[in-house]
Amino acid sequence: MANPLRVQDLKIVGYANVLPQTMLPSIVPPIFCLRSETDRFFVPPYSFNGGYLHDAGELSRFELKALENDREVTLFTEEFPAERGYELYVDEAFQHHYQPREKANAWLDEVADRSIVEAENALTRGDYEEADRLAGVAISANDRKVTPLVIKAAVDRARGDHSGEQLMASIAQRFVPTPLFNRIVDHYDASISEPLKKPPSSQSSMLQMACYK
Repeated sequence: MANPLRVQDLKIVGYANVLPQTMLPSIVPPIFCLRSETDRFFVPPYSFNGGYLHDAGELSRFELKALENDREVTLFTEEFPAERGYELYVDEAFQHHYQPREKANAWLDEVADRSIVEAENALTRGDYEEADRLAGVAISANDRKVTPLVIKAAVDRARGDHSGEQLMASIAQRFVPTPLFNRIVDHYDASISEPLKKPPSSQSSMLQMACYK
């Protein structure tokens, strides 16, 4: 493990993943190198504290290139300076962005909300494949939302995939108890065969409580 390194002394050369389309958009962990020693590279797992990078693994250029050849990492053609409080993410067009964390999270949250609306519309018209895809986009953008898991569960139920539905309920347990999750899935399941209607006030409150981020 490398000694703590000042973020201002680093630059970003890529990220420690190779993403398929189904995982986009997504926040990714940067691969760093020293601005003054460009043959020293630092990879996760690591942590940040007080403007320093802690406990990063160190690789040589040869080792990093081997990982790229094995499709374990993605390297950029152009490097750029690291910044405190910034987040690296990849959008749905495989373009990377490096922005202040608040701005990056706001953009990803907007993508998630838009994808949820589009997924609900696709589910209502019975387009299960598109609803499932869009729910996956929402989860990639913000995995703290319940609604995409509900939509995926409704798709699984419509397809007769009981294990898939149970998996979504299990994942959602960190946000909402399973009986409540299943009741919300019932509502979405009913929307497939008829236009999506506004639920009664009691259920509306229930959805708002369960689907917070």
